[in-house]
Amino acid sequence: PVAILAQVLWLSPVMADTVYVTATFKVTPGKEAEFIEAGKVVCEATRKEEGCIYYDLVQDQEDGSTFQMVEKWTSSAALDTHLKTDHVGAFGKACTEGGMWVGGPVIQRLTQRA
Repeated sequence: PVAILAQVLWLSPVMADTVYVTATFKVTPGKEAEFIEAGKVVCEATRKEEGCIYYDLVQDQEDGSTFQMVEKWTSSAALDTHLKTDHVGAFGKACTEGGMWVGGPVIQRLTQRA
């Protein structure tokens, strides 16, 4: 039964198109608390979006000025829709205009392989 369940989950069209994302941010020293507050707003709104499985802001344990958004989406289409939302635009604008990040995010789209 477990093998059959694993096959069903593996072959599911939702699982086949699942997208993982990491967005890495280098935050300006002294702006970490402000960045976290802006991150809380975008996380709360994003978690309500259709297709969002999880969307978490995490902070590096050794370098407190490095953060990542760790995301999982049901599909590339859901992710693409997310990137066009007002709250994502507002987050980017706040971070840029507030001088919160150094150079902007480094974004990776990832596909699960095992």
